[in-house]
Amino acid sequence: MPDPARSRPRTGLLRSTAVTIALTLFLSVLTSLATPAQAATTTARQLLDMVASAAEAGSATYDRALFRHWTDANGDCQDTRAEVLIAESRVTPRYTTTRACAVLSGQWISPYDGAVWTLASDVDIDHRVALKEAWESGARNWTALDRQRFANDLAFGASLEAITDNVNSSKQDSDPAQWMPPLASNHCNYAIRWVEVKYRWRLTMDAPERNKLASVLTGACGQRTVTIPARAR
Repeated sequence: MPDPARSRPRTGLLRSTAVTIALTLFLSVLTSLATPAQAATTTARQLLDMVASAAEAGSATYDRALFRHWTDANGDCQDTRAEVLIAESRVTPRYTTTRACAVLSGQWISPYDGAVWTLASDVDIDHRVALKEAWESGARNWTALDRQRFANDLAFGASLEAITDNVNSSKQDSDPAQWMPPLASNHCNYAIRWVEVKYRWRLTMDAPERNKLASVLTGACGQRTVTIPARAR
């Protein structure tokens, strides 16, 4: 005759097992949320290959005013220029007013030529990819809001750079096929950052520009590991 105790379901054990499984799954999900996903990486040369090629459009319709800047996105009275100067100053900046809206002085090392400046008036904020270059390589098809976001891209460090004002004047709207920083030791970094910005904003490259970048991104420079930038649009 069957033992009644053996024929009863082991509900306590089943319930305990279910709770254990549920707790394990919960902890697994919690751990995945607490640990950020690893950012995807590649080499600088491979990132160059991920940027689309296209001939540049004409600039007849280009107008700098189509890229609204400098804006104050967070409403703290410091516009994009001031935000970059503050972020890149090697010392605590001094301001022109007690509200700390505009930067008067600080210390900036211009990566393009290695010069050191203490007056903000000696420093320009360079759009790594110039506004006209962006227009000719895709931005002409953007919305006004996207062009404004590009011109004030504080979310990505490679987009804007505090540099010597005269060097910025010499660069103007040039791409790397036409102009490279006077400091040769900056060429690798400049080329990588240029590619990153083009990739981030889905801008294209023409043949001379790509060829110049390919000539810089060789050897150890081209093999540098870079984080694939988040797309901005």
